[in-house]
Amino acid sequence: MTDRIDENPPMSIPDEAAEWLLRWHCGDLSIAERFEYLQWLKTSPVHIAETLRMCRLYSWLAGTKLKLFITNEDTFSNVVELPRERAAGNVGGASSTWSGLWKVRMAAAVTAIGLTALLALAVKTFWFDHSLQTMASEWRSVPLSDGSSITAGPYTRLHHDIGGGQRVINLAEGLAVFRVAKDPSRPFMVDAGRVVVTATGTKFTVERHGSDVIVTMHEGTVLVTPAASGEATFSSESLTADQRWSLAGSQAPTIDAVDGEEEQDWSRGQLKFRTGDTIGGAAAKFNKFNAIKIVVDEQVRERQIRGAFDAIDPLSFAATVETTTAADGVSVVRESPELIRIKRPEPHR
Repeated sequence: MTDRIDENPPMSIPDEAAEWLLRWHCGDLSIAERFEYLQWLKTSPVHIAETLRMCRLYSWLAGTKLKLFITNEDTFSNVVELPRERAAGNVGGASSTWSGLWKVRMAAAVTAIGLTALLALAVKTFWFDHSLQTMASEWRSVPLSDGSSITAGPYTRLHHDIGGGQRVINLAEGLAVFRVAKDPSRPFMVDAGRVVVTATGTKFTVERHGSDVIVTMHEGTVLVTPAASGEATFSSESLTADQRWSLAGSQAPTIDAVDGEEEQDWSRGQLKFRTGDTIGGAAAKFNKFNAIKIVVDEQVRERQIRGAFDAIDPLSFAATVETTTAADGVSVVRESPELIRIKRPEPHR
């Protein structure tokens, strides 16, 4: 077998930083692409550092008269000359030319100010503001100063404090995967309201919605304990790989065996449903991640669904449900821009 050479290898971070910066200066970014640029900057401090380095290089090149060795030195000049007829006394033409140059300089200044503001926002997000909040359909990965990382799902709010003798994450709402760098001297703790999850070096997911908490293990071990500030209604438990610990309402916690890797498919942008999964349960998972909500009528809720779907595409999921259940009279209705209803029509009288 011959290894296939990738014709489009991934770009390095310096190359990405240079391309984004050049496109920004050229005014070649749409509103959506500017938002994408901001997200790229916020993904890693390395992206910010490389962009700042490119800005310094750009400024140095712009202010330095460099010779282009591919040209004839006698004929090349980096000085823009006025046309002869305008230099000879065409005041209106000269005025127009200088007006054009002034506009170019003003545009460059506005671009520089905008880019500086954008970088300042990204720097603040990483180095000064330790809070993380995601919106509908948004996944975000954040590297931490100790070598650990967080991948937060949509509608997640958390605060991270990594420094000194502690590593503490306060998860207020949502779902996040934690990849913990080993440091026995500083346990990594996730405070999820009624529950505190403690690890020294592992990979696990914590999901919190109100007082309900789910901890899913992917690698290593963690200790799940009642929060000191709350009323202890359960005992501490040590979890290992492929276990899921769930606490719902006033019920006693449960521990189930799961496939830890498959349980984090959502962090890769996928939702997978297998034999035994229901339309109602699948819709509930889509509703956790998206602004468009799916309501399933009682008559359809327990019907089974299988397949792999894009976690931020509830419309495709609803269309699949309609196609696979059409013979049974199930229909999908878009009742509003943010509401899809899956229902079975009323019987004719």
